[in-house]
Amino acid sequence: MVNETIVSTIVVGVDGSDDSRRAVQWAGRLAGVVGARVIAVHAVGLLEHEPGDPGAEHLRPALEQWTEALEALPDDRVERRLVAGDPAGAVAETVAATAADLLVVGTRGAGAHGAVGLGSTSLRLAEHCACPLVVVPALSGQ
Repeated sequence: MVNETIVSTIVVGVDGSDDSRRAVQWAGRLAGVVGARVIAVHAVGLLEHEPGDPGAEHLRPALEQWTEALEALPDDRVERRLVAGDPAGAVAETVAATAADLLVVGTRGAGAHGAVGLGSTSLRLAEHCACPLVVVPALSGQ
Protein backbone atom coordinates (compact mmCIF):
# COMPACT_ATOMS: atom_id res chain seq x y z
CA MET A 1 0.00 0.00 0.00
CA VAL A 2 1.31 3.42 -0.98
CA ASN A 3 1.10 6.10 1.70
CA GLU A 4 -0.36 9.00 -0.30
CA THR A 5 -1.94 12.06 1.21
CA ILE A 6 -5.40 12.71 -0.13
CA VAL A 7 -4.98 16.43 0.51
CA SER A 8 -1.62 17.92 -0.44
CA THR A 9 -2.70 21.40 -1.58
CA ILE A 10 -5.38 23.52 0.12
CA VAL A 11 -6.57 26.83 -1.32
CA VAL A 12 -8.28 29.18 1.13
CA GLY A 13 -10.17 32.32 0.14
CA VAL A 14 -9.28 35.38 2.22
CA ASP A 15 -10.97 38.78 2.46
CA GLY A 16 -10.33 39.92 6.01
CA SER A 17 -13.82 39.05 7.29
CA ASP A 18 -14.26 37.09 10.51
CA ASP A 19 -15.61 34.17 8.47
CA SER A 20 -12.54 34.10 6.23
CA ARG A 21 -10.24 34.25 9.26
CA ARG A 22 -11.99 31.16 10.64
CA ALA A 23 -11.54 29.50 7.24
CA VAL A 24 -7.80 30.29 7.36
CA GLN A 25 -7.55 28.85 10.87
CA TRP A 26 -9.39 25.69 9.82
CA ALA A 27 -7.26 25.25 6.69
CA GLY A 28 -4.09 25.81 8.71
CA ARG A 29 -5.03 23.20 11.31
CA LEU A 30 -5.89 20.65 8.62
CA ALA A 31 -2.66 21.37 6.76
CA GLY A 32 -0.71 20.84 9.96
CA VAL A 33 -2.30 17.42 10.48
CA VAL A 34 -2.00 16.12 6.91
CA GLY A 35 1.23 17.87 5.88
CA ALA A 36 -0.44 19.89 3.11
CA ARG A 37 0.58 23.26 1.75
CA VAL A 38 -1.83 26.17 1.94
CA ILE A 39 -2.33 28.82 -0.71
CA ALA A 40 -4.22 31.83 0.66
CA VAL A 41 -5.87 33.90 -2.06
CA HIS A 42 -7.24 37.41 -1.87
CA ALA A 43 -9.16 38.65 -4.91
CA VAL A 44 -8.13 42.21 -5.69
CA GLY A 45 -11.21 44.12 -6.79
CA LEU A 46 -11.32 47.22 -8.98
CA LEU A 47 -11.61 49.55 -6.00
CA GLU A 48 -8.50 48.09 -4.36
CA HIS A 49 -6.13 48.88 -7.23
CA GLU A 50 -3.77 51.83 -6.88
CA PRO A 51 -1.94 53.63 -9.67
CA GLY A 52 1.64 52.44 -10.02
CA ASP A 53 0.95 49.19 -8.17
CA PRO A 54 -0.26 46.69 -10.79
CA GLY A 55 0.38 43.71 -8.49
CA ALA A 56 -1.57 45.30 -5.61
CA GLU A 57 1.41 44.82 -3.30
CA HIS A 58 0.02 47.59 -1.07
CA LEU A 59 -2.43 44.92 0.13
CA ARG A 60 0.33 42.47 1.15
CA PRO A 61 0.47 43.66 4.82
CA ALA A 62 -3.29 43.15 5.16
CA LEU A 63 -3.04 39.69 3.57
CA GLU A 64 -0.24 38.78 5.99
CA GLN A 65 -2.40 39.92 8.92
CA TRP A 66 -5.51 38.09 7.69
CA THR A 67 -3.51 34.87 7.35
CA GLU A 68 -1.39 35.05 10.50
CA ALA A 69 -2.91 31.73 11.64
CA LEU A 70 -0.78 30.08 8.93
CA GLU A 71 2.45 31.14 10.65
CA ALA A 72 2.40 27.87 12.62
CA LEU A 73 3.17 26.04 9.35
CA PRO A 74 6.65 25.84 7.82
CA ASP A 75 7.33 28.73 5.40
CA ASP A 76 7.69 26.36 2.45
CA ARG A 77 4.11 25.16 2.95
CA VAL A 78 2.45 28.59 2.89
CA GLU A 79 1.87 30.87 -0.07
CA ARG A 80 -0.11 34.09 -0.13
CA ARG A 81 -1.45 35.36 -3.45
CA LEU A 82 -3.08 38.58 -4.57
CA VAL A 83 -5.12 37.80 -7.68
CA ALA A 84 -7.01 40.37 -9.75
CA GLY A 85 -10.66 39.70 -10.37
CA ASP A 86 -13.92 38.86 -8.69
CA PRO A 87 -13.60 36.64 -5.61
CA ALA A 88 -15.17 33.47 -7.01
CA GLY A 89 -13.25 33.76 -10.27
CA ALA A 90 -9.89 34.48 -8.62
CA VAL A 91 -10.26 31.59 -6.17
CA ALA A 92 -11.49 29.16 -8.85
CA GLU A 93 -8.60 30.19 -11.12
CA THR A 94 -6.12 29.48 -8.32
CA VAL A 95 -7.72 26.08 -7.62
CA ALA A 96 -7.37 25.15 -11.28
CA ALA A 97 -3.84 26.53 -11.71
CA THR A 98 -2.53 24.69 -8.65
CA ALA A 99 -4.54 21.47 -9.03
CA ALA A 100 -5.70 22.01 -5.44
CA ASP A 101 -7.18 19.04 -3.63
CA LEU A 102 -9.41 21.12 -1.36
CA LEU A 103 -10.89 24.62 -1.23
CA VAL A 104 -11.80 26.26 2.08
CA VAL A 105 -13.90 29.43 2.39
CA GLY A 106 -15.93 31.16 5.06
CA THR A 107 -19.71 31.27 5.03
CA ARG A 108 -19.89 34.96 4.15
CA GLY A 109 -17.40 37.56 3.01
CA ALA A 110 -16.59 41.08 4.09
CA GLY A 111 -19.52 42.67 2.25
CA ALA A 112 -22.23 40.24 3.38
CA HIS A 113 -25.30 41.08 5.41
CA GLY A 114 -25.87 39.31 8.72
CA ALA A 115 -29.25 37.92 7.67
CA VAL A 116 -27.81 36.07 4.69
CA GLY A 117 -26.96 32.40 5.28
CA LEU A 118 -24.45 31.55 2.58
CA GLY A 119 -22.66 34.35 0.76
CA SER A 120 -22.72 34.70 -3.01
CA THR A 121 -19.04 33.79 -3.43
CA SER A 122 -19.36 30.64 -1.31
CA LEU A 123 -22.50 29.68 -3.20
CA ARG A 124 -20.89 30.22 -6.64
CA LEU A 125 -17.86 28.18 -5.61
CA ALA A 126 -20.08 25.38 -4.27
CA GLU A 127 -21.85 25.24 -7.63
CA HIS A 128 -18.74 25.35 -9.85
CA CYS A 129 -15.66 24.30 -7.88
CA ALA A 130 -13.42 21.68 -9.50
CA CYS A 131 -12.42 20.14 -6.13
CA PRO A 132 -14.07 19.38 -2.80
CA LEU A 133 -15.14 22.49 -0.90
CA VAL A 134 -15.35 23.12 2.84
CA VAL A 135 -17.47 26.08 3.91
CA VAL A 136 -16.45 26.91 7.48
CA PRO A 137 -19.56 28.02 9.35
CA ALA A 138 -19.94 31.33 11.13
CA LEU A 139 -19.95 31.35 14.90
CA SER A 140 -23.37 30.91 16.50
CA GLY A 141 -25.27 34.12 16.97
CA GLN A 142 -23.68 36.00 14.07
